[in-house]
Amino acid sequence: MTTPDVRSAFSASFSEARRKFIDTATAQHLSLESIVHPDARGVDGEELAIDIAEIGPADAPAALWLLSGTHGVEGFCGSGAQVGLLRDPAFVAAVKDAGVSVVFLHALNPYGFSHLRRTNEDNVDLNRNFRDFSGAAPTNAAYVDVHDFIVPDVWPPDAEIEARMMRYIGAHGPSALQAAVTAGQCDRPDGLFYGGLRASWSNEVLRAALRARGRSRRHLAWIDFHTGLGPCGHAKRSCRAPTMPRCSSVRAAGTATT
Repeated sequence: MTTPDVRSAFSASFSEARRKFIDTATAQHLSLESIVHPDARGVDGEELAIDIAEIGPADAPAALWLLSGTHGVEGFCGSGAQVGLLRDPAFVAAVKDAGVSVVFLHALNPYGFSHLRRTNEDNVDLNRNFRDFSGAAPTNAAYVDVHDFIVPDVWPPDAEIEARMMRYIGAHGPSALQAAVTAGQCDRPDGLFYGGLRASWSNEVLRAALRARGRSRRHLAWIDFHTGLGPCGHAKRSCRAPTMPRCSSVRAAGTATT
């Protein structure tokens, strides 16, 4: 078998990435579902959508889900990995021979992917949006204390903002500041790591896809491609599974994470 051209699987824009994904899935004669965003548009006014393709039988007892673009701009890596796998005849043949299913969900956050931002059209960080919305939103008092100097009214921050940040770090330590920010919050819609007050469009699309394609499975595995941790170009596994306590942390600067 010929070795796939890995570099050509990657793209320079959301539109290019989506076109490659759709063209590759179509060339493989795979079932393809496209869910178009009802309101948001891309940076060039283009249609935004989540596209889903599947290798293997829809009733296979075991399925592997591969997601890209949860954090928008990080979709460049995940999309390239998905397209590369779809173009790899050895991978496709192995999936079919194993009698399993592999579901490719392309660009969970198409708005962030197109606009080169981590968050979605409502400034929601999707990793903080998957929670129970039937009760009151969780509070993060520590974030409220740091919001004004973490998201200042002017940029770059002036000397007073810098001084306030240093005073906070001096009093509480850098780890406390990091924890206050990255824990997520639902108090400041314009803030960092905002979880939102309702399920986002991406959240609803993913849950509907899981109900339709996952409820009949006996075994379900999941890889969500991210970037930004670990040495550049190397994968770093980040696995949270109670039955796999020794599973180490897949993130990379070309990365996957579960």
